[in-house]
Amino acid sequence: MKVFIAVDMEGATGVVHSDQLMPEGKTYTQARNLLTDDVNAAIEGVLSVVPEATFVVCDGHGIMRNVVFENLHEAASLVIGPASYENKPLCQCQGIDETFDMAMMVGYHSMAGTPNGLLAHTYVGSLITNLRLNGKTVGEITMNTAIFGSFRVPVGLVTGNSCLEEEAKNISPTIEFVSTKESYGFTAALCYPPKKTKKLIFDGAARATNNLLHNQLKPIAAQTPVTIEVETHRREMTTRASVVAGIDQTGERTFSSTNSVSAAECFKTIWKGITTAMDQPAGWLQ
Repeated sequence: MKVFIAVDMEGATGVVHSDQLMPEGKTYTQARNLLTDDVNAAIEGVLSVVPEATFVVCDGHGIMRNVVFENLHEAASLVIGPASYENKPLCQCQGIDETFDMAMMVGYHSMAGTPNGLLAHTYVGSLITNLRLNGKTVGEITMNTAIFGSFRVPVGLVTGNSCLEEEAKNISPTIEFVSTKESYGFTAALCYPPKKTKKLIFDGAARATNNLLHNQLKPIAAQTPVTIEVETHRREMTTRASVVAGIDQTGERTFSSTNSVSAAECFKTIWKGITTAMDQPAGWLQ
C-alpha cells in the first residue's frame, strides 16, 4: 500500500496563533515538533493495519520546510521546498500520481470566511477572499480532494481544527475526521494534549486504512470541464493574475481558468495565477 499525506500546519496539535507558523515566530520550533508528531501518528496508524505500507509526505505550509525531517518516520519520504509554480505547481499535493492507494490530509484549517474559524483562510490568506470549484466556494481540503481524484486516489483521513469538520463531511461521509482542538475564534481554541491527539490520529488513520481495504473509499473527481475561480482582496491582484496564459478575468476582483482534462491540470494554471498576483514574491515562496 502506498499513501500520500498532504500536510498543513494551522490544524496541528496545539497550534492557534501566527506566532507558531513561521520561522520568525517565538514558538515556531515547538509547533514544528507537534506537527511532525501528528504526521507520524497518521503513519503509525496505517502501519498498524498494513505493516508494509510506504508513504510520501508533502510539506504544504508556508515555507514548506516545517516537518522535522530527521524525526519523520522511516517509512516515509518527504517533499520539501517552496511552492513556486516552477517547483510545485500542485502546491500541497505535489508528488501525487496514480500509483497511490489513498491520500490523507494532516494539520488543516477551515476555509476563508468560516465563522469563528481558527486561523481560517484559503491557501493564501493575504490574497484570496474566496476560491470556487465549479461554482461552489471551497477550502483547501475540498480542492485537494479534487486534485487527488484527478489521479483516482481517494481521501481516507483529514485532521485539523474542529471548525473544519463540516467541510470534511460535506466532501464525503466516508472520510475519517479527527479534531485536534475545539475552535473558539481566529486565534484561540481548546487544545487537546499531544498524548491524546496522537491516539486519536493513530486510530483515525487505522480506521481509514480499514475503510480502504473494505472498498469503502472512492476517489472524488470534479466534473469536467473544471472551472476554478479566485476572488481576490484587491482589483490589482486580479489584474496581475490575468496576464497568465489560460486565465480569464471574470470580474473586477475575480479570475478563473477552465480545463477539460482534470482539476489537477486546472489548478496548475490557477496556482500560477495566484503566485503571479502578489505585489512581490512572498517570503514563503523563496
